Amino acid sequence: MPEVERRPTYLKLKRERYLCKNCGSTFSATTSLVDDYCQLSKQLKYQIAFDLKENRARKEIAEFHHVSENTVQRVLMSFTNSCQPNYHSLPTALSVDEFSSTSSCHAGMSFICADAQSKKIIDILPDRRLSVLVVYFMKYSRKARLKVKFLVMDMNASYGQLLKTVFPNAEIVTDRFHIIQHINRSFNLLRIKEMNQLKRHDPIEAKQYRRLKRYWRLLLKDSSDLNYKRFYYRPLFKKNLSSTELVDDLLSYSSTLEIAYNYVQELKYAYRTKDSTLFLTLCSQVPEDLPKEFRVKFKIFNKFSQGIINAFKYPYSNGFLEGINNKIKVIKRVAYGYRNFLLFKRRIFLIQNQVFQII
Repeated sequence: MPEVERRPTYLKLKRERYLCKNCGSTFSATTSLVDDYCQLSKQLKYQIAFDLKENRARKEIAEFHHVSENTVQRVLMSFTNSCQPNYHSLPTALSVDEFSSTSSCHAGMSFICADAQSKKIIDILPDRRLSVLVVYFMKYSRKARLKVKFLVMDMNASYGQLLKTVFPNAEIVTDRFHIIQHINRSFNLLRIKEMNQLKRHDPIEAKQYRRLKRYWRLLLKDSSDLNYKRFYYRPLFKKNLSSTELVDDLLSYSSTLEIAYNYVQELKYAYRTKDSTLFLTLCSQVPEDLPKEFRVKFKIFNKFSQGIINAFKYPYSNGFLEGINNKIKVIKRVAYGYRNFLLFKRRIFLIQNQVFQII
């Protein structure tokens, strides 16, 4: 039974056994408190299941309810005993991604797909290879596969090949989250490179190094979001500066960084205004004054031109799926990792409030 005043509670239940005088068979009286052949009450199982919906370790839950960890595992399995997708239904917009999973998965990575509109997980697979994904999605009826109009994904070329055999009516929508992430990451790597070229034994360049290292977030912000009216005391400058003045000062340390900053701000303007023509034109016209490795990173956008056009045209994004992936990382960290993929998958569905069947 559930605890009473933080104390373990036990109910001694004596069942009567009956004898049928007509056929000679025997049977026991039933009760709504306990399932057949079980010693745990239904109320205790429900309490364990509700605790499993929170991000807590199974061992902690077992100790709290005075049961074994295997009992908690059995409750998890019984509350998610039908985690099978509906092979006759798929959403109009399908979001796909991958995340670091259990060691039993291929290369330690799992594939996840979700409905881009309802934000609900459809399924999680222990393998992200294209051949496995084709076999999996071919289990869905042809009518369901033809219903998919948009495949929302990051800049992963392999997932795009699903269109040819599995989703012939679908278009690729490149995830906007990954577009802006790629822009910021490329600029940040250039900032680090320029910063490391400064001579730290020189007093002036040492100050510049510390300033570039501390205020890097302001360089990644849209210039339109920088505040030029409010002044704050900046310890590394030893004076009051607005965000705009601070950024101008940082850019004066490197002409390469200044050119890259202005170029990235133009890209972000095109991104913000959803001008795909301007965005792709800028990607093909990266300033020659910038390092080659920086220019190559932006020309890669031309490979995904149609997906970027669709990203600016349609409202679909994988931002919610990245949030789910971050939650999955926390689930793994709290549990000190998972060895069993099936248990890991079922726990994710339970925490996401997507239990398919309740006992």
